[in-house]
Amino acid sequence: MAYMSINWSVDEHATALPSNVLAQEYGAHIFNIKLGSDTDNGNLVAAGDWESFDVFEEAAVTTFEGKIVEQMPNGNWLVLVTDPGDALLVYQKPLTPYESPREFMKESAFFNKKDDIVRCYGLCKWDRFEASDLAFDGTPEVGKSITGVSSKKMTVGA
Repeated sequence: MAYMSINWSVDEHATALPSNVLAQEYGAHIFNIKLGSDTDNGNLVAAGDWESFDVFEEAAVTTFEGKIVEQMPNGNWLVLVTDPGDALLVYQKPLTPYESPREFMKESAFFNKKDDIVRCYGLCKWDRFEASDLAFDGTPEVGKSITGVSSKKMTVGA
């Protein structure tokens, strides 16, 4: 008799924490963005066309600059915003059901699906936020610059 198997693997996604972002204290706009594709927390998008009541379509970021200033105890990288351009930080607080297996409750197991409406923080110069390795295009290191955004990920420069 053969038994069926279950694949318990979980994809890993970028995680983030808006640790010191002015929009958290209502000093800048918080946007509701309807996503055009699957998107991780810590990705950067821009506000596109107005869709409906307080909802904008997702657009690509045209300008963003920052600097990686510290690696946090949790392994995330602290990004200092030097020129926010039109970038918005995607951060939709993950809600986990208590009865889920522990592997499924990790924040890195969560992502925001295409067509979801998610919270995005308007960024200001001097804002700081944490992002995991998967939020970067390139290898993050303290002292490196963020020179832009590619496929919603921060591009690591010199």
